[in-house]
Order: sequence, then structure tokens, then C-alpha cells
Amino acid sequence: MPEPDTSATPYTQAQDLDLIRDVVREAGELAMHWFRKGAEIWDKSPNHPVTEADIAVNNLIAKRLLDARSTYGWLSEESLDDSDQRDACRVFVVDPIDGTKAFIRGEPYFCVSIARLEQDIPVVGVIYNPSTDELFEAERGKGARLNGKPIHVSGKQDLNNLRVMAHAPTIDVADMPEPWRHMQFCDNVPNAIAYRLCLVADGRWDAALAMSPKSDWDLAAAMLIVQEAGGLCTDARGERFSFNGRIPVQRSVVAASEVLHSLLIEPLKLISGDEVASYHKARDAYQAHQISEQDDRSQSDGSTATRTKLMEQAATAQKQLLHIVFGGELKDVTGVEFEDLSALEFVGAYGSYQAAYDAWKSAAQRTVDNAEMRFFILHAHRLLDPETGHTHDV
Repeated sequence: MPEPDTSATPYTQAQDLDLIRDVVREAGELAMHWFRKGAEIWDKSPNHPVTEADIAVNNLIAKRLLDARSTYGWLSEESLDDSDQRDACRVFVVDPIDGTKAFIRGEPYFCVSIARLEQDIPVVGVIYNPSTDELFEAERGKGARLNGKPIHVSGKQDLNNLRVMAHAPTIDVADMPEPWRHMQFCDNVPNAIAYRLCLVADGRWDAALAMSPKSDWDLAAAMLIVQEAGGLCTDARGERFSFNGRIPVQRSVVAASEVLHSLLIEPLKLISGDEVASYHKARDAYQAHQISEQDDRSQSDGSTATRTKLMEQAATAQKQLLHIVFGGELKDVTGVEFEDLSALEFVGAYGSYQAAYDAWKSAAQRTVDNAEMRFFILHAHRLLDPETGHTHDV
């Protein structure tokens, strides 16, 4: 976890909330400009469209926030993931347009979402739907508000006729306990998961479920808003989210009041097997997208921090490179601490990144059904010879 920055007097949560509130409204105005005008569309990956509006709004937010808070980190759906940018005590987590598909279809169910993390925990969150002029905000320990007025989750105490913000096919209710068969699912579920969670936070809906993986930028601000509105927001196993991890993807999401959340979680734990496979698929897709983005940018801006460049360096290096592929069961899938170091599986040592990557991919696919089993590539930079005490650069 990053050490706090004590080089200057830090900004308060309230000051950051004021900044984010102003920026999110300006970003919403820009999004509406493109919404009315129409924006160019392309696919950044299968079934994941992006528009020039996403990029324009992302660039605006980055400039406004990072100009004002130059020491803060940055994680955004529309920016190339850079671990150095995220290695900070305070990090902005941004989705410039959550609900891009709704935006493309001309539906008013998209929003701008910005969270500010402190030691990887959301402490400020703002979500703005510019189509409806709804601004949801929360500051840790200070409650949640919609357009300046306090909001609270539903006071419903049981699952009978529960109003659920989820696609009906998400769960086969025929296999669930009796109350589930009488739940009322939303006919027109908003594409933006952040906006859905806000509708739970203000009590318009009793709960929201999504059994497919969601990214940190989908959830960081929304989770805080739900919590500050008196609710709980976790994955379908009831486990709390750990944000700003190596791969910023969460398994699933369940949001409701504390009472309803406890009633929903136990049956959901029984059907979370498919959720694990989906999580692995989303995690691999995120990695593949980042590699593709790095390759594209290396061709245009000369960046060396890319998989392509690593392969080129490996092919031309005068010294032998050493990449070790290994894996084991983790104590927590969001971290890198192993259950049993003596049980680690050594896949092999390779002289090029390409060979190591291929071996890693094969091992990861072989264990895709085990969420806790993870494989890694260790790039050895220096070797120690215990006999002589000498070190050797690799």
C-alpha cells in the first residue's frame, strides 16, 4: 500500500468533493454536446464499443483533476493502465461515460463517475447523469446526497415482491427459494451499472444485482454512495471490494440495504460457480486489451513499456534474459500472497518474453475454473551467487 504523501498539506475530502463535483458537471455538459451531435463509434474489444465522446470527456476530466491535484494517481476506463500512475496514496478512479451503449442508442441512462481513493479505499464519490440532471455524491462518514438532498436505501425488510434492478436472465429464479420467484425485475435496465446502484442508494429500487464482472471504475464511486446511504455493496459472495489491484476487475455486484443484502447473499453463494469463470474471462480480456493498447501506442508515440518492445528487446539482447513462470493458490484473489509456498507450481524458465507469455497463458487456461489459482511471470533482473557473494545483472 502506498505511503501517505507528507510533502505538503493534503487537501481535505470536502475540498476534493468540491473539485470533483465541479469537474463532473463540466464533463456532463461535454457528454451532452456529443450526445446531441453524434459521435464516431468503434469497438475497443468485442461487444465493448467506445466513442469519441468517451475519449473527449476522459481527456477533459484528466486535465481538470490532475492539473489541480498533480500528486494524485489515475485509473480510468479510457486511459492506458499505468501502474506507476496508480502507485499513489490518493488515486482518482474515472469512468468518463458509464453506459456507452445507452449513450450510442440515445437513451438517458449514462453517467459520469469519479471516485477518489485514499489508500485504495473510496472516500469521495460523485456520479452525474447529465440527461436527467441527477448528481449523486458521497463523502466517507458524511452520508449520501442527490442534488444536495440526503438519500437513503429502501426500508423493505423481506424479499417478497422485491424490486430488483437486474436483467431477469441474470438468475434462474426457478432454482431459487420461494420469495425469489415473486421478485419484480426491471423491464428496462439502465446500461450504466453505476447509475443502477445510485437508484438503489436513493430507494427507488430495493436492490441491484449483476453476476458478471465489473471494473473498478464502474463501482468505486457507486459503492461509496450506496454505503453512505445506509446500504451494503459487495460481490455475490458477500466479499467487500478491494480496489486499485493489479487487475482492476471485481467478480460481481450486489447492492441493497443491510437487511436485504444479508437475505440475498446466501442463495447467491450457491450459484457463483459461473461467476468465477466469467471473472477469469474478464480478467484475461482486460490484460489482452491493455497489451493491445500498449502495442498501438508504441507504434504512434515510441513508448517502450509495451509487450512488443519487450519481445524485440529479448530477440536482440546480447545477454540472456530470464523469465520464470510459476503459480499457486492465493489467500485472496485480489492480492499476491500464496496459501502455501511449498506447493508452488514451477512451469519453466524462458529466455524470451514471448515464450514465457505463451507458457503463462497455457497454465492460466488450464486452471481457469479455480479462481484462487494464479500464475505469474517473474522477470529476473539480478542473480546472487551465494558461494562468491557476487551479483550478476540479467
